Amino acid sequence: MYPANSPNTEISIDPAIRFNKYLPVAILYFFLNSFLLPHGLLYTTLLTPVFIIWLYKYPSFKYVWYFFPFIALFVTVHLINGVNIKSYAISFFLLFSVYVFAVAFHRFLKECNSLRSIYRNILVINSACVIMALIALVIPFLTSAFWHIGSISSGIESMKRLKLLTYEASYYSTLLAPVALYYYLKLIILKLPNPYIVAFLLSVPLILSLSFGVLLALALSLLLTLLAGFRTFFPNKNLPVYIIISGIILIVLFITFVQLFPGNVLVQRLNNVLAGTDTSFRGRTTDSFFLGFEVASLKNLWFGVGPGQVKEVGLDIFRDFYDYDAFLRENVRIPNSLGDTLATFGIIGVAIRMFAEVYLFFKTRVWSNYYRLSLFLFIFIYQFTGSYLTNIAEYVIWILAFHRGLFTEFDKVAFKVNSISISRKDPQS
Repeated sequence: MYPANSPNTEISIDPAIRFNKYLPVAILYFFLNSFLLPHGLLYTTLLTPVFIIWLYKYPSFKYVWYFFPFIALFVTVHLINGVNIKSYAISFFLLFSVYVFAVAFHRFLKECNSLRSIYRNILVINSACVIMALIALVIPFLTSAFWHIGSISSGIESMKRLKLLTYEASYYSTLLAPVALYYYLKLIILKLPNPYIVAFLLSVPLILSLSFGVLLALALSLLLTLLAGFRTFFPNKNLPVYIIISGIILIVLFITFVQLFPGNVLVQRLNNVLAGTDTSFRGRTTDSFFLGFEVASLKNLWFGVGPGQVKEVGLDIFRDFYDYDAFLRENVRIPNSLGDTLATFGIIGVAIRMFAEVYLFFKTRVWSNYYRLSLFLFIFIYQFTGSYLTNIAEYVIWILAFHRGLFTEFDKVAFKVNSISISRKDPQS
């Protein structure tokens, strides 16, 4: 066990919200970032000058200006190929604001020593908000504030998906992913106080969001993380036998669920996904890559069409692809961060993105911490199934994954040095 004077001494989950000077910023980011703002605009975007001023007193400030020489070649090619100046300038500033936020968040992680407390508070506040959202279901004028209402798949009309005060259900579930992975890992490999309550508080909002891309990425990242550390987490277990038995149990439970609840929306949507008729899932995966390629090809396949130009040049492609003449310019978007990168910055942009992910994986030794590994696996998988180029929730997860010293109780060396198995108690809540 950890020594008594260690920062990793055991505590239990305290439902009380204690004051933390970083908590208001965390609440703004997680719960209120788009509240009462036009779609696509965030408070963190409006606060870009504040972040720059805050960074000025730190060495990190120099990285803010690296953005311009790095993107200069792309801008040059885009301007030569022709762009709508107004939309290009707006989207360029939005991209810059995301970059500034990322630099500020990286600095925040170095300054903040209370991330565990922030996670705990977010979990509690989120649970209270979910209760409010459930109550809002019977108050018609409040329902749309907490729930996204619309068709999500063939045969599933006017479905309500939990989004709380964000603008989209999948964005909300992406925000929740780092907290979910943190507590799920603690539930599985540590003795977390109140495990059933915590599992319930995490799982219900994720399921209510009905975000298959996020749910799939969470499940795969947890599975792969557990396989990576199986001998450490579960010593004296026969790995092949354990996997086979667990797989059989899951299959039996799934078949039983399908047979007992054939009309359940999860079952219906899964059937549609497997049949290839789920327009939402297909639109975030295969369709996005095809459309990204087609849009980039209109200007320059290597460098893309540039920020804000997908809507400007892609309308006809989208109308032809979906065979829908009433498709509007406002509907033109690529809901997949890799597909969006391909359309905006071309093949070179995608290559730089993938190189950076792999390079930082090895540079920061992501595999040395199981929580960081789960974050990396989650967001690496999810970029193929959703998100978009300027999604700050995605960049927060990337930065968490690459931040050394994050939640040291998950360090691989900590398990070895302390000879800690599944029976050990959780050092933090």
